[in-house]
Amino acid sequence: MKKILLTITMIVFAATSFAADFAPVAMELSVQSELVYQFDGSELTIPFEQGGKPGAVWLVINTKGKADEIVKVQNGMLGWHYVNKIDTTVYVSPRYQRDIGSNTIVWEGDNNDGALVDAGEYSYYLWAYDDQSPRIPVSNFCRVGFDWDSQYSHIYEKGEDGLALIKPLIMGTEAWYNCVNDAQFYWQHGAVYKWEIGSDPDDENAMRATWCAMYQNTGYAATYSYGAPVFNPSDYSIFYHCSTSAEQNTNTFLKWEFVTDGEAILDETWLGWDDLVLEDKGQAIGVWTQKPSCFTDGNYIYGVCPGLHQKQEEWNKLRCVSFDGELIFDKMLHEWYMPDDNGPNEYVNGAFHHLYSRGNNNWFILSHTSCMHEMIDTTRLLEDADDEVDMIVFQNANGDYYMDNAWQADFEPAWICLHDEETKVLRRDSIAIDAQGFNVMGCSYLGLASFGVSTQDGTGIDVMSFADDTNSDNQSLKGGGILADSGSAYDGLYYQPTAEDGGGSYGAKKVSFCAFASAGGVITDTPGAVEEEAVAAFAVDQNTPNPFNPTTTIGFTITEAGHVSVDIYNVAGQKVDTLVNDAMSAGRHSLVWDASGMSAGVYFYTVKSGDFSKTMKMTLLK
Repeated sequence: MKKILLTITMIVFAATSFAADFAPVAMELSVQSELVYQFDGSELTIPFEQGGKPGAVWLVINTKGKADEIVKVQNGMLGWHYVNKIDTTVYVSPRYQRDIGSNTIVWEGDNNDGALVDAGEYSYYLWAYDDQSPRIPVSNFCRVGFDWDSQYSHIYEKGEDGLALIKPLIMGTEAWYNCVNDAQFYWQHGAVYKWEIGSDPDDENAMRATWCAMYQNTGYAATYSYGAPVFNPSDYSIFYHCSTSAEQNTNTFLKWEFVTDGEAILDETWLGWDDLVLEDKGQAIGVWTQKPSCFTDGNYIYGVCPGLHQKQEEWNKLRCVSFDGELIFDKMLHEWYMPDDNGPNEYVNGAFHHLYSRGNNNWFILSHTSCMHEMIDTTRLLEDADDEVDMIVFQNANGDYYMDNAWQADFEPAWICLHDEETKVLRRDSIAIDAQGFNVMGCSYLGLASFGVSTQDGTGIDVMSFADDTNSDNQSLKGGGILADSGSAYDGLYYQPTAEDGGGSYGAKKVSFCAFASAGGVITDTPGAVEEEAVAAFAVDQNTPNPFNPTTTIGFTITEAGHVSVDIYNVAGQKVDTLVNDAMSAGRHSLVWDASGMSAGVYFYTVKSGDFSKTMKMTLLK
C-alpha cells in the first residue's frame, strides 16, 4: 500500500512539475465613479484601490462632453498633432509608484501648463502597469509582435455567443521569414492557428492550426501572401484574411474553413479573385514588410493596402467588406500623410499597414514609413465613404514630442522616419487599445523602453520598460505585442519576451505577460450628475471594494423594467452563486455578495437584462 501511494505521489509531482499552466496575477484598479470638486485650486484627493500587483500609476484628466466643440485643432511643436471631435486630455500626472491596497493621488485642478481648468465635468483615469516583476511565459509556439510586418495575431476576448471568454484566444499566423515547409502546421507559410491563453506554455499540443495550401512558397518567391486572419465572431471555425498576388500587384479578401491539423477549405463562392480584385501599387508587393493587416469589429472586416515599397509613390488604402461579401468602401488616405517632401534617404511619407481596434468602430492605424499613427472613426466612413475630414479623430506626427524621432526643436530635417541605418531611429513596432481607450505602442531602439502609452486623444503619457527589459539600442527589434482587457483573469500586456529569452527578434515564436490595468470616473462640480446620466443607459459598475473580504457591492443600471440575473462564476467558468434572478424596475440597483464560504481568488459577475449583458472581474482576499 505504501509503495502504491509513493508511486502515485511521484506521478502527481511529475505532472505538476512539468505541466504548469499559465496562471498570471492580474492587476486591478478600482475608483469612485464620481468625485465632487469646486475647481478652486485646492487639492482634490483621488482615492483608489490597487489589487493584484504593485506598480507605476499615472493620472489623466480629460474634458467631458466637449467633443462637438473640439473641431480640427492642431497643436504640437510643428503643428502636426491633430484632434477632431474628441474629448481631449488637459492633464497627465508624473509617474507614481503605488503598492497593493488603498491609495491616493492628488490633483490641484490644473492643466499641464499650470493654469486652472474651468469648472464643470471632467473624465479622470488611472493607468498602471507592473514595473516590478519579470514577464512570465504565455506560449512558446506563437507570435504576437509586429516587427517590420503587419500584425501576426489578435487576441479574441469574446466567445461565439458574444460574451466574455474566461480564457481568451490568441488567433494568428506566422511571419514568412520564420516558416519552414517541413515543420509543424503552425510554422508553415499559410498556417493559421489558435492558442487558448492559460494553456501550458510548453505544451505543443495546445496549438491548434490549419493550413492554406495556396501560400506554400515562402519569402520573396511567394506567389501569394497574407496577413493576420480574422475569425467570424459567431463561428470560430470560419476565418478571413486579405490575400495579395505578388505577380499581379492586386489583392482581395478570402474566406476559409478552419480544419484542425489539416488543410483549410477555401470558400470559392465568397469574394475572392473572381469577384473582388483590389488595385495595389508599389514594388515588393506581398513580400518583405508589405503584408495586409486585417481586423473585424464584429460587423465588418477591415483591411489595409499592403502595397508600396518605402521609396515609391504614396499608396494608403483602408478597405471594408461585409460578412456577406459586399465591398463597403475602399478609401485612399495618403493625403493625411504629411509633409509632402521625402525624408533624408528618399523615403516616401506613406504606406501604413498596422491596424488595431477594440471593436468600438474607432480604428488605430500605425504607419512605419511616415512614422505617424492616427485614429479613424469608421462609423463616419460607413455613413459617408467620401468623408475626408471627420473620419480622422486624431493624428500624431513628427513634432509631437512623443514617440517621435524628431523631437528636438532644432532637428534637421524637421521630420525624419525610416533611415538606412535602421537601428539609429526609434521604431514603433505595434499598437493596441485598452478598454478605457488608452493606446499602448511597442517600440524598439529606445534604450530600455519597450513601449509607450498615450491617452484617448493621442497625448503621450510616458515611455516605459518592463522589469526584465534589456537595452535595445543598436541591437534587435523588440517586436511589440498586443493586450487583453475584458475583465478576465488574463488581462494584461502580451509582448515578445527579451532577446535573451528568445524574443525581441525576427525569430521569436514566444509570448510573455505583464500585468496592467486602467479605470475611470468623473470629476464634477455638480453632485449626482453621473447617476442622472447613467439611468439612460445599461451599465455595470466595478464592484466596491475590490479586492474585498468577505463582502462587496455590485452596482448596475438597467434602462427598462424586466427580468434581470446576476450570477457569480469562478475562474474555471463554473457558476458558484446567483444574486438575483427576477424582475426588476428600471434605474440603478446594487447587490451585496457575501463570499464568506468561498476560497480566495478571482471571480466574475455577469449582469444580464434583456438583450444586454456584461461580465466584470473581482478578487476575493483572505
